[in-house]
Amino acid sequence: MIKLSTSVCINAPASVVWERLAALEDIQLWSEPVLRATCDGPVARGVGAERTCELAGKLTIKERWIAWDEGRAFKYEGFGIPFVKRASNVWSVHPDGAQQALLVSEAEIELKGGLIGTLLEPAMLARMRRMGAQSLASFKYLVENGHPYKGHHADLPPAPTEC
Repeated sequence: MIKLSTSVCINAPASVVWERLAALEDIQLWSEPVLRATCDGPVARGVGAERTCELAGKLTIKERWIAWDEGRAFKYEGFGIPFVKRASNVWSVHPDGAQQALLVSEAEIELKGGLIGTLLEPAMLARMRRMGAQSLASFKYLVENGHPYKGHHADLPPAPTEC
């Protein structure tokens, strides 16, 4: 099982960070692999919300929210992810004074394929760390500047992981 924790310090009040994070369909503004995101069904925020993400390479994944602590944290599970048996992610926002917040992502991923999946874990972990850092830098840029970064997320400087 892969466990990955990443964080970013954002120069904005925790309430502003939360509102941007809780806008579930806006993930396409800060996660480069997501081309389009829509919330399916009657719930677009909170427990029971479901999101469909169309990814590069003509992939589509589904996500379902299973926990929601308004203003603080949520947890969702992902389905239909290639080579992944089970995936979940907890996002939490931690105020650091009045004008900063630490955004934390804690993912757990179990790969398919038994021994072969286990052997692939180190390579997947490295790739996921890189993609996670790029997405968090892009999210930071979006919140602090009010608009998405126009270039490739890999061109953004590394974001601070602590406040």
